[in-house]
Amino acid sequence: MTFEPPGIGKPQAVGQPERFGRYRVLRRLGSGSFATVWLAHDDLLDTPVAVKVLAENWAHQLDVHHRFMEEARILRQADSAWLVRVHDIGTLADDRPYFVMTYADQGSVADQVARGPLPLDHALRLLTEIGQGVTVLHRHGTIHRDIKPSNVLLLSSPVGQRVLVADLGFAKSIDEASGFTAAAGTPGYMSPEQSVLGGDIDVRADVYSLGAVAYELLTGRHPPAPPVSAPPSRKRPGLPPALDELVMSALSPDRSLRPADAQAFTDRIRAIRMAPDLPSGVPWWLRHRAAVLRAASVLLVLFTVLAGSTGASAAPGVGFKHLRDASGRIRLAVPGPWAGQVQTAGWSPRELGIASGDEPGLLAATDVAEWRTPGAAVSGVFAGLLPAEAARGGLDSVIDSAPCSGEPTRRAVRDPRWSGEIWQWGACADSGSFAAAAIRAKRTGTVLYLEVRQPEDRRDLVDQIVAGTTVQL
Repeated sequence: MTFEPPGIGKPQAVGQPERFGRYRVLRRLGSGSFATVWLAHDDLLDTPVAVKVLAENWAHQLDVHHRFMEEARILRQADSAWLVRVHDIGTLADDRPYFVMTYADQGSVADQVARGPLPLDHALRLLTEIGQGVTVLHRHGTIHRDIKPSNVLLLSSPVGQRVLVADLGFAKSIDEASGFTAAAGTPGYMSPEQSVLGGDIDVRADVYSLGAVAYELLTGRHPPAPPVSAPPSRKRPGLPPALDELVMSALSPDRSLRPADAQAFTDRIRAIRMAPDLPSGVPWWLRHRAAVLRAASVLLVLFTVLAGSTGASAAPGVGFKHLRDASGRIRLAVPGPWAGQVQTAGWSPRELGIASGDEPGLLAATDVAEWRTPGAAVSGVFAGLLPAEAARGGLDSVIDSAPCSGEPTRRAVRDPRWSGEIWQWGACADSGSFAAAAIRAKRTGTVLYLEVRQPEDRRDLVDQIVAGTTVQL
């Protein structure tokens, strides 16, 4: 989740609670499928805190309730400077539990990557501290199972930012690591063995995730799906060979080839960082890559508009390409130049933290490999079916992290065939506009999740994509 500085003086949002026990609520920080996190103020100690509250629709699911409470217990018992600390726990009037945590006032590591490539020393410092947090968990007997940049928060301290590993919603005891009944994690960051139902995993699953995070911090790009064949230096020449070797070994599909645990990975990162000949700074071509890609994406959209009479709004069908997913259920209208690369094989809502199997899905983009890369100037459209119960709370129950800084513009879908809502962020660093929609077919009740990335903040284009989308039973 994205954590932003407190908005003092902002009006209270509709439906926002006033207090959780002694904690006065200021505003919502973020929400996922299972919980919502609020910024609150402890008036007794005069300090800001983050309060995580179990979502209403999961309040009576005993397994989810247990997982929520277990996260609080692990964080409290581990009680480390490298983990988010739990200070208090309580229960609301409707029996939903909540726990009170450290407020990370400097956002997340994902926010830093989204702003551009990191200097090598800074990336290695972050990796060292992330590894220390995961090492604490391993010594506590816990596997995190969902290490990624958005789950690593940053806290102000007298000596600079401090890393806090967070979000243990998927964490499991090492002693119970065999025969899990469900896959868990985030694609791109989760080890291959985590995607196997009932699979056997150990702490080396977290080592794979550390390797994936390292790949992203070093290259500024989302880690490829396994097996990873190109080392980080292919994207960022000049990296030390020892760093390439370490990251690629951590990302090995064969876990016997990975470092033994988080401590071993962290020790090697620290040794590489201490080398006297470590390169510094960010290469100029990598520093300006996002701006170049953004300019190219803008030209593609201009081409789309010029290719169709007087513009997309004047002729809604002109310049669009109609695509279908592999199942034939989803039909999507995409601006022609955005459909340079297409994936039709489906997706897993687990990418959003939603308990589900595989579902029909379709992605069309100017660069499919860069679709999940924060700050990448990619234009395209993603559409994927959702379990009907997953979107009962609208986008609040689907999106667990803000893709851009600031609050989105929220509006209802106004289409004869669809109902739902759209959130649109007008400026995402150097990557343009991002829109997300959860829409329900009025005739069948089918629920679809949409993402639209474009270089300009055009609502009309998003509305046309929604209007051109159909789903068959």
